[in-house]
Amino acid sequence: MVVSNMKLEYAKDNLTQQPYRHYLKRYQETSPRVISESSGLVFHEKEQAFLIRFMGVLYQVTHPGFQIRHQEQGNGIYMLEENIDAQILLLRYLLDGNAVMSSGKLISYHDLPWGEVYYRQFQGRCIFRLAGNYGTRLPEFRRIMESLHGVRKETGDAAYEFEFLEDLKLCLILWEGEPEEGFPPSAQILFSDNFPAAFSAEDVAYVGDIVMDYMKKCREFRIESRCENE
Repeated sequence: MVVSNMKLEYAKDNLTQQPYRHYLKRYQETSPRVISESSGLVFHEKEQAFLIRFMGVLYQVTHPGFQIRHQEQGNGIYMLEENIDAQILLLRYLLDGNAVMSSGKLISYHDLPWGEVYYRQFQGRCIFRLAGNYGTRLPEFRRIMESLHGVRKETGDAAYEFEFLEDLKLCLILWEGEPEEGFPPSAQILFSDNFPAAFSAEDVAYVGDIVMDYMKKCREFRIESRCENE
């Protein structure tokens, strides 16, 4: 199991390091009881840690140290250990988010509070990227979604719903389109209706980025594994 170490890959990126240090300081100064009350997460006194399920993997996150260890063997990609944006997002959720039960309804990014302000950025960074990378690669899309324990949905040409973080769910939908007829592939990303209580619209854009980065890592990991076996 790998312990998160932020001093290495990200130390050069001051724009990222500054918010990370800011939220880490707040986390270290906030009582675990307060975090538990807002997030609904149980703080385990013996281990001095929370157990958090993030993108299909169970992690132990210590307090106040914020050391992160995966507790399950997944497919070798551990976003909460490897991705600083995922760590900042988790810190913001633990500090400022609220755990609310979803009604089961899914909403679009545009439907989020202030979502219309950031929609074009989200569309370019996530929706167009999803359609462009996987609209003609549906078998690969399905394989990646199943690695997240995604549940197949009966919409589009391929669609899956999966848990991003503690009952916060995403649904990714793809339509192949008809390129020969001038209709390119298209996509949609929907969110469980409890997202607004957990994250701002700006944060939710980072949720999309993290999912896209995970999908890219899955593709790269599969290519590397295939090369090693040849």
